[in-house]
Amino acid sequence: MSSITEYSNGILARSKVHRTPCGAGNLIWHEWGAGEPLVLLHGGSGSWTHWIRNISKLEKHFRVICADTPGLGESDLPPGIFSSDDFPKGMKMLAELFVLGIDRIIGAGIRFHLVGFSMGAIAGGYLAANQQNRIITFTMVGASSFGLSWDGLKDRLQTMTKEMSREERQEVQRFNLRVIMTYHEADEFSAYLQLKNIERARIRSHTLPYTDTLGRVLPYITAPLGGIWGEKDVFASSNFGDLKHFLRKVDPFAYFQVIEKAGHWVMYEQVKLFNAALLDAIRSRL
Repeated sequence: MSSITEYSNGILARSKVHRTPCGAGNLIWHEWGAGEPLVLLHGGSGSWTHWIRNISKLEKHFRVICADTPGLGESDLPPGIFSSDDFPKGMKMLAELFVLGIDRIIGAGIRFHLVGFSMGAIAGGYLAANQQNRIITFTMVGASSFGLSWDGLKDRLQTMTKEMSREERQEVQRFNLRVIMTYHEADEFSAYLQLKNIERARIRSHTLPYTDTLGRVLPYITAPLGGIWGEKDVFASSNFGDLKHFLRKVDPFAYFQVIEKAGHWVMYEQVKLFNAALLDAIRSRL
């Protein structure tokens, strides 16, 4: 476990931390590298650590700016209500907070690449629609919520209890990762990250895949689009044909890539293949 925390803390220590307005508190951002800005938005019940295995590569090519979504990670709660009763309203609120933060960090009007994972792809869609002329490329990773049917989870998620030890709680998250996030058995590091993220999650988004929240806004995005999925992504694997059609209908040249032997958390499980695909998605549209 010491090597895990040392690795995680080492990447964190190399980052520049930004704090921008978020309700009564702050939205926390971490920055690495130099060059064209690349904004990364993580998934539901997560934090910047969803990208932890990709940062060392991406920072060689970009100024990587990674948010902790309001109500997740280290960021404070947003000023309004984020609820499954109206996900589009909640996503618009998150997008506005992200824009405010991006303006503070890189300057108003400065253009940037945008990449969103899972829930971050949905919030990113609302951001991209709001900031049409500023988005150089928009790449969605593990995106769902297009209004397409899907097969649902194959197993029930396990629940943690107060009586459990930390080791037992981490084993629960290791099991849950295999259900929703990974193709391979989850390793100790991913279970450690997942538990830490779940413990800090104060907003819930688990019903998003059943909605058309991203599908509603995608036609209003004018930036070059890209989509990357793991071949066993539980939220998308039954719909790759429809997803490709959906993206190409909005952008006929949309980048589309499915990476083998990976689940929903494709950038963690297949680091090299994902990094290469993301760089290709961006460069192919410049």
